This record gives sequence, structure tokens and C-alpha cells, in this order.
Amino acid sequence: MKWPRAFRTNRGKLNLGEMDIVRRRFARYLKPHWKQMAIAMLATVGTVLMNVASPWPIKFVFDLVLSDSMSDSTIGRWFEAVAASPTAAMVVICACILLIAVGQSVFSYVRDVLLAQTGQQVVGRLRHDMFRHMQMLSPDVFETKRTGDLLLRLTGDMQMLRQMLVNAWVTFGENVLTIVVTVAVMFWLNAYLAMFAVGTIPLVVLSAARISKRIRKATKSQREKESGVASVAHEVLGAMMLVQAFNREKIELQRFSRQNRGSIRAGVRTTRLEAKLFRTVFLASAVGLCAVLYFGVQAVLAGTMTAGDLLVFVAYVRALNKPIRKMARLAGQSAKATACGLRIAEILSIQPRVRDAADSVEATGIRGRVVFDNVGFAYPDGNEALKNVSFVVEPNERVAIVGRSGAGKSTLIKLLSRFYDVDCGAILIDDLDIRQIKIASLRNQFAVVQQGTVLFGFSVAENIALGCDEIDTAAVRKAAKLAGADDFIRQLPNGYRTILSERGTKLSGGERQRLALARAFLRRTPILILDEPGTGLDAGLEHSTETHLIFDDIERTRIVICHDFATMERFDRIIVIEDGRVVANGSHRELLRACPSYQALDCAWRKRQRGVATEAYDIDASKSKRLAC
Repeated sequence: MKWPRAFRTNRGKLNLGEMDIVRRRFARYLKPHWKQMAIAMLATVGTVLMNVASPWPIKFVFDLVLSDSMSDSTIGRWFEAVAASPTAAMVVICACILLIAVGQSVFSYVRDVLLAQTGQQVVGRLRHDMFRHMQMLSPDVFETKRTGDLLLRLTGDMQMLRQMLVNAWVTFGENVLTIVVTVAVMFWLNAYLAMFAVGTIPLVVLSAARISKRIRKATKSQREKESGVASVAHEVLGAMMLVQAFNREKIELQRFSRQNRGSIRAGVRTTRLEAKLFRTVFLASAVGLCAVLYFGVQAVLAGTMTAGDLLVFVAYVRALNKPIRKMARLAGQSAKATACGLRIAEILSIQPRVRDAADSVEATGIRGRVVFDNVGFAYPDGNEALKNVSFVVEPNERVAIVGRSGAGKSTLIKLLSRFYDVDCGAILIDDLDIRQIKIASLRNQFAVVQQGTVLFGFSVAENIALGCDEIDTAAVRKAAKLAGADDFIRQLPNGYRTILSERGTKLSGGERQRLALARAFLRRTPILILDEPGTGLDAGLEHSTETHLIFDDIERTRIVICHDFATMERFDRIIVIEDGRVVANGSHRELLRACPSYQALDCAWRKRQRGVATEAYDIDASKSKRLAC
């Protein structure tokens, strides 16, 4: 795992312990809840005191009622004054047991409820912040990080982190306080036996410290394997029709099984280490208990301590094992939570590549003039997409961008929308560098129809009105009619109120594209961006809808990425992109006369229209004039 810069020193080593990194990174989420945590700690103190007091009523039964060995003590005389008979003494003892039980239940209830509330609130706020942060990240993050892995960090890892941020503090305090108070009472009862009881604690502490490091490493591996399982499942389930169409069920099952087996092995490795830690605790506790019983019985036979004292002492030894085991378990849980916390911190430490400048302004009164001024850009992986690209789109001008696949057409749109920032040069809208415009304000100037239509799991009307502050029912229906979508929408079970399935999978590709076109009709912005707007539409509807959207009389700038040459003559200008450069810029007739690359594209399109097989984008432009189109 490569550590974020904030977690590394100049030599690349961790400048803090991993657990300290997580605690410091997320401590601010606990600060607003300090009152609840304080009350929970007070309730924990009450629980500990009740637990320490719980063995004493049984001691009184043995030493006062059954053997009368404490009659000369202060407690014995008090019992004789309160209860003159064994029956009355038992009533008092039973009442004490009930009071202790009530105290335990009340204190533990208050503690558990406050911890649950605080934990859910902390996780809720942290998950909210993480999701907001993820929405601000650049597209390259989601191209390199698998969706299943991100979902696991947002859900499962978050719950594991809660254990350390909230429960671990109170659990740790409860266990330490229990050990301290119990040991103190044991030394008060019999210092000699107490030394045998606590002599095994250092062994347990050392074992926990050593094994918890290995648990933390094993948990990291386990979470990575689990994220692989989630990613494969997400990928396959999201493309099940494709998997079934190509009979890949067995292949995908084998791929899932490989990831699943790796996750199982990692989980077993983690469980084995935890069991090893618990085994050490149990053995050490058993040794301490044997020593206390052996020497305690001799002390009772010698008359130096009562049977009730030994009973209380044994109860404390057994009770002492519980917080020690909890501390050992807490070490393992903290190791897991630390690994999960580091995975969450890794995402939160990624800074958005594109952010508002300190002096950025709102875009107002935009006319729609777009200028690419000597723009150069390379993706984060080093792939150079654009080189010295320069062109101007005047307000209300209709411009088509054409070129081979991978020439850089879609990259132009990504840069214009500021999904990425240019490496050199500048992009201007109305003579204002887009880097000086607030991102949200800039994107409000565009209506975009993407080649791959994305729909959300809410109503049809809400999908069409995406990005609008309010839903105008009449405007939505008008936009749907213009896009040729009104007829099929009315046939849906609830019309425009029909809730779509995830990604709109129950709709055809053409229907999804028509909803995307309806969005563009409804969103009256100064600039319209279309990336293959006719994709998935039938021929008649494609040309009528696309033509209406591109060539209507509404005043706005139109930038269209297009491979369909049927309407090229109606564009004001056409820009030809090749290998990340602008190689030509002019009208359809001008380019047919003077641009070999454009001639090749036009010729290949015409052949496809006639059903002639051709490799449209492998044509040698220098030979294109000799092609018989």
C-alpha cells in the first residue's frame, strides 16, 4: 500500500504509529459528542463498581450465615444488629444482590445506548463527509479505483472504524478500571495471593502487543481480498446480460471463486492469530487460578483467611480474566479498525485535481463564445491526449468536431467542463479563463448529452429535470415530446412518475437516449454539448430529434461530437481532430476539397451507409482521394 503524502516523512517511513494516525485523523468527529462520552464513562464507572461488589453477598452467606466466622468483625456485628436470625440475614443479602443487579442493568443500559447513539452519529457524519469528498474527486480516481473497493470503504470499513473511535475508548477505560479496582481489593484481602493472581498479566500484555501487530497486517490483507470480491461481484452483477449473452457464467464464477478463496484464506489467517492471542490469555489465567486455589485453601485450613474470603478471591481472579480477555480482543479489534481507518484515510487524503481558485467568480451573462488557446493536456497516466489545440467557437455558432476514435474529441469536452485542467494554454468562455470561474457556476452554463446515457433510480420526470431547481411538469412534457419520448413515457405504469430501475436498465438504449435528449431540451443554457446524440435512436427519429436540437432557432452555442455526416452541410463549421491536434477547420464543402483526413472520414461513412465493410479509421488519408466513394 502506498501511503498518502501526509502520512510519510521525507524518507517515506511513517512519522507516527498507524493507530495514532487513525486516531488523530478522525478525533475531530468525536469532539461534538464529548458530553455523551463523559456520561457513558460515568455509567461505566458505576458498572465496574457494581461488578466488584457482586461477589460480596455470597461471602456473607458463607462467613455469617453458614459458619459465623465473621461474628466478631464490624460487618458481622452490623449484620447481627440488622438481622437477628439467619433467615433475616438471608433476606438482607438477597436484597443486596437485587440492588447490585439493578445497578448493573441501569448503568450498562445507559452506557450501551449512549455508545450506540454516538457511534451511529459519528459514522453517519464520517460517511457523509467521505461521500461528499468522493464526489469532488477527479474522474481518474474512479478509473483507477474499483467501485466495489470504494463501496467497501464507505460501508464495511466505516463500521469497523467506529469500534475504535467510539467503543474502544470506553471499553478500554472499563477494562483498565476493572483491573485496577479488582487488583486493589485483592491486595487488601490478601497481598500474598494477589501476587500470584496478577503475576501473569505482564505475559498477557506482551503477547497482545506482539500478536496484535500481526493481526493488523493480516487484516489489511483480508480487507484488500474482500474488496476484490466486492469489485468482481459489482462488475459481474452490473453486466449480467452481457455475461449470459457470451456464456461467461462459468468463467466469471471461477474468477469470483479465486477472489473468494483468497478472502477466505486471509480471514482464516486473521482468526488463527486472534485464537492464538486468546489461547495465551486462557492459559495464563488458568495458571493464576491454580496458584490462588492451591495457596488459598492452605490459608483457609490454617485459619488465616475465611472460606468466604477465598470465595471472593477466586471470583475476583475469574472476573480479572474477563477484562484481560477483553483487552486482548480489543487489541485485535483495534488492529482491524486501524487497517480499515487507514483505507478510509487514504481516500480522504486524495485531493481533487480541479478546485475553485481563491479569486474565482460566478459566471453571469454568458453569451457562449468558447476559445481553446494552444491547449495541451496529458492524462495522469502520462497519455498525451491534446497538443497545441487552438480554435474559436463564436456565440450561437453550430460547430461539429470529427475525427477518428481516440483522436481527443471527448477530451475537449472534459476539459471544457473542467473535469480536468489543461496542462498548458487556456480555455476561455467570453474571454474569461474557465479556471477563474467557480466550477458549479461554469457547469451551469452547459447542457450535455453524453454518448453513454446515465439514469438514476428515481422518477422519469426527475431524470429529465436533472440539474433544475424545480420540476415544471409542463416544461418536462414539452421537452419529452421534442425528444420523441412522450409516447413511450405515457405507456409506463405511472407515466412521468414511474420510478426507473438502476441505470434505467428496463428501458431500451434508444429510450434512455431520448430521455437524455429531453434533458438537453429542458436545460436552456448558453452552451449545448452533444457527444454522439443520435446513438441508439432509430434512423427517422435520430435525424428529426437531433436536427431539431442542433439546428433550432434558440440562440445558444452548439458543440457536437459527431460521426454521422448526414447533416454536416448544416453546421457553420467543422473541426477535424487527429492525434490530439486540430488538422483542419472549415465548412463541409471546404474540407471535402482540401482535407484528406475529412475526405477519408466522409468516404468511410458513405460506405457504411451502403453496407460496405470498411475500416473507417484505418484509411490512409494520403490515398483517400483515390477512394471510390
